[in-house]
Amino acid sequence: MSTLKIHDIAVTDQNRAEYRERGYWRTPKLLSDESIAFLRGEFDRIFRKEYDRDLYPFDRVYEYDLNSPELRKVNNGWWLNDAIREVVTSPRLGRMIAGLTEQAGIRVWHDQVVVKPGVGPEGKNFRAANIGWHQDYAHWQVASSQEMCTLWIALQDTDLTNGGMRTIVGSHRWGLSRDAETFHEKDLDALKDRFSAQGEWLDEPCVLKSGEASVHHCLTFHGSGPNLTHDPRLSLIIHYMPNGTFYLGRVDPYQKILPDRKGNRHANVPLLGPNAGPGTPFDGECFPQVWPALVK
Repeated sequence: MSTLKIHDIAVTDQNRAEYRERGYWRTPKLLSDESIAFLRGEFDRIFRKEYDRDLYPFDRVYEYDLNSPELRKVNNGWWLNDAIREVVTSPRLGRMIAGLTEQAGIRVWHDQVVVKPGVGPEGKNFRAANIGWHQDYAHWQVASSQEMCTLWIALQDTDLTNGGMRTIVGSHRWGLSRDAETFHEKDLDALKDRFSAQGEWLDEPCVLKSGEASVHHCLTFHGSGPNLTHDPRLSLIIHYMPNGTFYLGRVDPYQKILPDRKGNRHANVPLLGPNAGPGTPFDGECFPQVWPALVK
């Protein structure tokens, strides 16, 4: 049975102002050292396909070579692993997110269990595990809210050396950029050339101690480079949405601005069922409410 300890964080007016102005905020330590060690072991179990529930990984069955230097990622790890579920559905984290984003209610959009293997100092030109500069909402344009956000929890000390996240400070105020659904693109310099004309390109490393996290707005540009150590970099990533977020449908008002956008599709839509249409809320057990806490 899990013995995770998730700290209760009180968000201040200064924290809220920083998030609004900069598009991201670094949290205090969220997890105890014992919880971090336990979760690292659970990451290993997930990628060895040792699941706590009789389910497959969401979206597709991933096949990973555990000796490969390429990025390993499973979405909705909370469906597979009880400890991951405890963190992803934590009301304490939900209350923190609600306080920071000034939303009355918060639900989970989905999570990501991510391992970026180390390639060593000689791997500075290795791109296969890069995360391209992108805006999360560019991938989520099926959803009605542009106040979604991401909590990125580090399970070890994290900086540029081991492929930590980088953010473009204030880029959320540029609005939704055309063709910014570029998570899977690897050439960070080429993406910078594509997007930097929109505003000041202030590239800031998100340096975190183990158990700390960052929260970034869904329009904040972010990405990451190679892990130049010999140890894997582990992160538990939780995407949140305001309660009441709904499906915009295959065609919506943004279509006039961004025609033919690939972000108009998302694997979460089939979870709404065969009768979904514009206005169907993303709710129910696939999108758990984490604040206000539900009485069980």
